[in-house]
Amino acid sequence: MIRGKPFEARSFLATLPVYFLVLMCCGAPLIWVAVGVAQNRALLADIGLSSFRLDLLFRTLAYNGAAAILATAMGLPVGWVLGRGRGIATRALWLIAPAALFMPSLAFAYAWSQVVRIADPIFQFLGVSFAPQSVSDVLRCVWTLSAWLWAVPACIIGLALRKMDTSVQQQALLDGGLLRVTLRQLLGPIIASLAAVTLLGSQEFAVYEPSGISVVATEVRMVFDTGAFSSINNPIAGSIPADGTFAIDQRTRAAAALATSLPLLLITCVLAGVCAWGATRIADVDSITLHDRPAILDAPRWAYLLAGTLLVINIVVPIVALLHSLREPLSIGKIVTTFAPALAGSYAVGGMAGCVALVIAISACVRRTPGLLIVSALSFMIGGQMLAIALIRLTNRPGLEWIYHSAVIPVAAYIGRFGWIALAAGLATWSKPWRELREMAAIDGAGRWRIATSIVWPLAWPTLLAASILIAALSLTEVPATVLISPQHPQVLTPLLMVWVHIARFDPIIQASLLMMAMVMVPVCVALLILRIARPFRRGWPETDHQKRKSRRPLQ
Repeated sequence: MIRGKPFEARSFLATLPVYFLVLMCCGAPLIWVAVGVAQNRALLADIGLSSFRLDLLFRTLAYNGAAAILATAMGLPVGWVLGRGRGIATRALWLIAPAALFMPSLAFAYAWSQVVRIADPIFQFLGVSFAPQSVSDVLRCVWTLSAWLWAVPACIIGLALRKMDTSVQQQALLDGGLLRVTLRQLLGPIIASLAAVTLLGSQEFAVYEPSGISVVATEVRMVFDTGAFSSINNPIAGSIPADGTFAIDQRTRAAAALATSLPLLLITCVLAGVCAWGATRIADVDSITLHDRPAILDAPRWAYLLAGTLLVINIVVPIVALLHSLREPLSIGKIVTTFAPALAGSYAVGGMAGCVALVIAISACVRRTPGLLIVSALSFMIGGQMLAIALIRLTNRPGLEWIYHSAVIPVAAYIGRFGWIALAAGLATWSKPWRELREMAAIDGAGRWRIATSIVWPLAWPTLLAASILIAALSLTEVPATVLISPQHPQVLTPLLMVWVHIARFDPIIQASLLMMAMVMVPVCVALLILRIARPFRRGWPETDHQKRKSRRPLQ
């Protein structure tokens, strides 16, 4: 017993970083939101659900709901190939589809605006005008969101198809009801996809703001920046006073921004619950029978063709439009030299966020901390803007200038936004295969610290490292939190794009958009390659019950 105490003490100390970082980066903003709601009841009642705010909420849900429907429709054929395909094409698609999610929304929105500009003669011939805030302009924003987030339903549906019981599918095929049975089994994942895309779309304002389209995300930023809702005299795209002073103090503006976002926050919690329900509809991992699936259940060739067409439309077309819109020849050396300070700042801040995420993931392997995952998920659901506002209000006070005027506050915002990924990677080491490893080690007398250092970390390091790199990549392209935390030290690339995004055709923003797309793909590709490395580490694990039953099957 005496010899075991130091190991327990070490495991307790090893868990302190995850508690400290998650509570500071995720818990503190949530407490600020809760206290803000409790202390500003009069303000909340004063700007409650008026007709303007009801219209604002309806527009937000309608626009982003339409984007979710369109994204899910595009994700269905791609998900079919991901779930029922074989060979190199399917493996390549499993790399391309997740990587597409990391495309920066701000650069992606500007790229599609260039597509519309280039195709303007065709639209004029058809009698379609993309005037700001017109119906066609709203549809352009909806299409941009769906073309950016289509990979979410594609991956969810593909994973669900891979985990379906092939015996049920074969029986449905014999009965002539394969499509009906498959759609019924996919109902949960499809609903989860719709909720996930709606949730993610409602947190983005970079797509809507250049045209002055009013949704909750754009109004939250407007209220916090100027203290008033958008109007003819106070447009969304209006400039902030040069001296940085406002008629309304920051505390009141932050409370008004919180009140503006509160109805959507409540709906976001409902959407998150729908996502969790849809995730439970996916079968357990032990039911994966990819190699036993008969060829008759494979995805048809037209599904591959349609998936390839969607990839070209959603990824290749906007990039080609950016390249075509350049007035000067593309010079990679000139682009890197021009944006070297912002590029170095982006990688520095993103790298710091990745290092903090790695500490969280490693620490979460020592002791199980499911409560922290809930806190981190709630922090993600309040959105990047409210996270940034909360952190600004918490650190913009005497004695905390070293946080407010440094890289600490954006790193805290990125961990509050994406820290749940690191926690999920750490908690994955408490799943069934890992529990069996831990139990066998515990039977031999190993404590939690010894199990973590000698068994879990040596096997799980690829997953933990890949999760931290993905968080660093997401930090490079995060728009809502980054734009509100400005100026930054060091300066990053995203605020520069936000300043230039209103210009119809401007070489610096085109070059910066291409640079941002390229620089985020580097860590994403590294993370995906590391995940490929993780596969050999799973060999030698204790067999699951499904694997044992499968190994006992007689040879046919």
